[in-house]
Amino acid sequence: MSAKVRQNPPAERLYAIKWRVFAVMMIAWFMSMLDMSIMNTALPELQHDFETDLPNASWVVNVYSIVFAVLLIATGRLADQFGRKKMFIGGLVVFTVGSALCAVAWDIGWLIGFRALQAIGAGMLAPLGFAMTALVFPPRERGKGLAMIAVVALVANGLGPVIGGGLIEIASWHWIFVINLPLGVIGVVLAWRWWPETYDLSASRHIDWQGMVLLGASVSLFTYGLIEANVRGWDDAAILFFIQISIVLGIGFVVWQKRARNPMIPPALLANKQFLSANLAMVILGAGAVGGIFLLAQVFVNLWGFSQLEAGLSLLPIGVCGGLVWPLVARAADNAPAYRLAVPALGSLALGLLWFSFMPSTYEGVGDYLFVLPGLILIGMGIGVGFPTLNVGAMNAAMGPNLGVASGVVNTSRQLGSALGIALLITVFTTTAGWHYDGKKDHIEDTSYVWAVPNGISHGVIHHDIAEFAGAVERKETAPVGFDRWLRREAAGIARDGFGWAFRLSALLLLFMIPVVRKLTLTPAEARANAMAAAQRAAAAAPPSPPPAPVPVGGQPAEAAAGAVAVPNGGGVEGRIAELEDALRGLRAEVADGRRGGRSGGEERPQ
Repeated sequence: MSAKVRQNPPAERLYAIKWRVFAVMMIAWFMSMLDMSIMNTALPELQHDFETDLPNASWVVNVYSIVFAVLLIATGRLADQFGRKKMFIGGLVVFTVGSALCAVAWDIGWLIGFRALQAIGAGMLAPLGFAMTALVFPPRERGKGLAMIAVVALVANGLGPVIGGGLIEIASWHWIFVINLPLGVIGVVLAWRWWPETYDLSASRHIDWQGMVLLGASVSLFTYGLIEANVRGWDDAAILFFIQISIVLGIGFVVWQKRARNPMIPPALLANKQFLSANLAMVILGAGAVGGIFLLAQVFVNLWGFSQLEAGLSLLPIGVCGGLVWPLVARAADNAPAYRLAVPALGSLALGLLWFSFMPSTYEGVGDYLFVLPGLILIGMGIGVGFPTLNVGAMNAAMGPNLGVASGVVNTSRQLGSALGIALLITVFTTTAGWHYDGKKDHIEDTSYVWAVPNGISHGVIHHDIAEFAGAVERKETAPVGFDRWLRREAAGIARDGFGWAFRLSALLLLFMIPVVRKLTLTPAEARANAMAAAQRAAAAAPPSPPPAPVPVGGQPAEAAAGAVAVPNGGGVEGRIAELEDALRGLRAEVADGRRGGRSGGEERPQ
């Protein structure tokens, strides 16, 4: 069996077409991130059209999250090994086909299956976002590019409920998927024409099947357990079993990666302290930020009674403020260590969540929204700085040939943090709301006695109202009077207290992560120097070149005489040496370019 020797284009060519590559990547990245949140607004419509209940309809959202998270690291590694352009185009084709099938789904079960197919495509292309951005931007502009892609993700997640709600208002839920089709086709055509093929030349072509199975099973069981814990509760035996098994499989994956000859995650990444710290911080930031935004939407929709579209518009300040602070991140990311921006970002996000935790229990007018608006602004600023900064910190630490798998790890950390945060904060809400309800029982029963209402009826009404405010049952707009009005206000107060403590715990988690974030001390220049040293060690460890092939009478080696471009045995020793030398030359050029950029104050290098 033979395989073509892999070769990357010169860095100068990649830098020259960076905006073309980046624009195509943003089309796919925006769609994959948008579809993480856009379906939340469509769940009531799906329940009605397919005559199903909320738990079944929710799996249209859940299956996307699980499949997406499972594939990120594996597809990132495969893209490094076999070609990032191939993986991107294949993923975008699968995503577009999945979107088309979702739009014509005739049953809730088929829709869930087609959403899984769509998530496979998203999981194939998403890891390439950070990887291709880090590859095509010169070192002196790389932080700007990585910050920009994180802001695009923030804007996509923020616009999801607004776009979804608007499409449902003027058309139907089918159009949520139809809008992906022209964008997907355009993305495939432009990627085919504009993208060069690139590889991780230090990686062999051997696939770590054992590692993929262990990691995929661990991530899927862990994510499934967290999602179902919101429904079944943490005392459910099946939930505990899934999470325990996922932890065992995760430990098995780490052990295997240290022993495997060709591990899925290169040993250099597992030993990279800044990369590990950045990903740990990404897990907690995902838990606090994404979990917090999830609860913000619940407050607006279920507690305050907003429509999905109104809730999406109410959350827009988060995305707007995140976009406004992007230039600050772009300027600092290419020169300063990540912790200098990440620490203030965590503080801003924690303060915003704390501010919002004192929101009114009911919406009486625009004054109530204006009261919580400063909290939304602080949250937007924290997210707008925090996510891009951690992305830059992680990718700078991993700078070198392993961009695809490093990007997959960063994305997986964010996804697992999001699932963990939502599950944890829902548990905090349920627990603390129960405590507040127990504390008010005597007062409720005393008031029931005054109104001559049996305690059982009063408690039943309170339980139902709290379930409405938590989103467990569909909210019905009523105008209660007298004792019913008093009970509803008490239930709203209990739900508000539960939400408030969930926001406060989220803020506390973020503050606890500041010591970890302070370990992100590498500047981009130091990260490039580390990558250069790692590549030199890899090249030095390569086996010596074998003697040249016999030269036939014609004066050329047999393969050259035949015009062959393949090297036996998957590239052979000579092919691997050539690939490693090519990778080393690329890193040398990158480091030299970064030094020239640093001396010129960040200006463009003359062409």
